[in-house]
Amino acid sequence: MPGPSNTKSKQAVPGTGKAEPEETAGSGRSRAERRTEAERRLLAAAVTLVSDRGTEGTTLANVGEAAGYSRGLPGHYFGSKSDLIAAVASHIADGFANRLAQTSAKDPGLESLLHSVKSYFDGALRTPAATRALLIALAEALTEPLLAEPMKQVTVRSVGRLRAMIKQGIERGEIRDDIDPASQAVLILGTLRATVAQWSTDQERVELAALRDSYVSSLQRSLAA
Repeated sequence: MPGPSNTKSKQAVPGTGKAEPEETAGSGRSRAERRTEAERRLLAAAVTLVSDRGTEGTTLANVGEAAGYSRGLPGHYFGSKSDLIAAVASHIADGFANRLAQTSAKDPGLESLLHSVKSYFDGALRTPAATRALLIALAEALTEPLLAEPMKQVTVRSVGRLRAMIKQGIERGEIRDDIDPASQAVLILGTLRATVAQWSTDQERVELAALRDSYVSSLQRSLAA
């Protein structure tokens, strides 16, 4: 009688009959690692498609194909298209913040705030497709109810990070104590997004690097104690 097979069975994506990413022979990767890799590739594909086509021109099916998987896998992992777009926006915004937190050697407070502002502009210059995708998702949340709450949470987290840095600067005596951290954080984020959006639509005439340096200097003068 044949012994039990050592071959792992594939699990089909519901409604597609196609398998989700499977461990290749000898790779030693766990199911969780394979899922993480698939989600990373799906999000990267979605960033490119949203940047090129907008959210209306992006479908779950073509995200799966662009990532090299089945057409049904994005729905299996993320649910709806709105959930995927929200995940894209969070992926971009939170990924930037996490990288900044890991690599910044600046002191907390004013120095850290100015570095974060500079890095926001630098991130737009370095990854324009991701920046454009985030701006598109934020703009379309104005008319798409299913995107409104997820995009609001992206903004809340971003404002919270800036507010914390401003409060630290006030506590360290580096930022004027008559500055309201909450209001200032909203103004800074709004300025960053609006400036990058203007550059994104007119890169030939808008010099983002020059605007970056000008805004960082202006912000330092207006906030410094």
